[in-house]
Amino acid sequence: MKRLVLLSAFLVGAAAVSLAGQQHGMWQASGDRPLTLVPIAGTWNADYENAQQILTIDGTAAREPHAGALSELFGSDAPAMAKSLAAPAAYPLAVVRDVKMFKAGRLEVQFKLVAGESDQTAGVFFNLHPNGDYCYARYNTKDGNVAIWKFENGARAVLVHGELHEQLPLNQWHTLQVVVAGQSVTATANNRWRAAHTFDTPIAGRIGVWTKQDSVTSFKGFKAQGTH
Repeated sequence: MKRLVLLSAFLVGAAAVSLAGQQHGMWQASGDRPLTLVPIAGTWNADYENAQQILTIDGTAAREPHAGALSELFGSDAPAMAKSLAAPAAYPLAVVRDVKMFKAGRLEVQFKLVAGESDQTAGVFFNLHPNGDYCYARYNTKDGNVAIWKFENGARAVLVHGELHEQLPLNQWHTLQVVVAGQSVTATANNRWRAAHTFDTPIAGRIGVWTKQDSVTSFKGFKAQGTH
């Protein structure tokens, strides 16, 4: 089992990320090898804030699944992934290209809740399979908590809601963290809001960031440490 230490920062131009998969948001590894965050669904924009690069997902601007990126990432499984992303309940996603099988460790990202018709939300997904099924941890303002969900067969279902319900302020940076240890997953926001769930099988899949179709969310400073 390889040891994974990925400390990433967005290295993208000011223009919107290419839908064809030819230009993607870059993640900087701890060494010389860059990691790439590949948008596969949703509208993504790259920008700077205080000289630090950020990516913003506009879930309100619907786009077709990114065929070029899907082909690059999933090969012969791309049609199955595209079908999942085309489901009415599918969500905007961006996948870390260079981590194909995250099994255990710590995922972390800073997020800013910008806008949303019904609520504002930010998430980290894990256990993404080629058929489009995955799990994710998210904070949203509607419930005011952290929760762990699964997206399976084109529909989502909640696995556990955190007990603390309080509102995070909009347009400020917060931290969402996911710790995977075997079949146990713990998610926290700002080291305070918390949810934990034990799965029936070990975690093993791709990772990335997530939001809802009616939300606008910014992300920066994604980090991943663990095994693959």
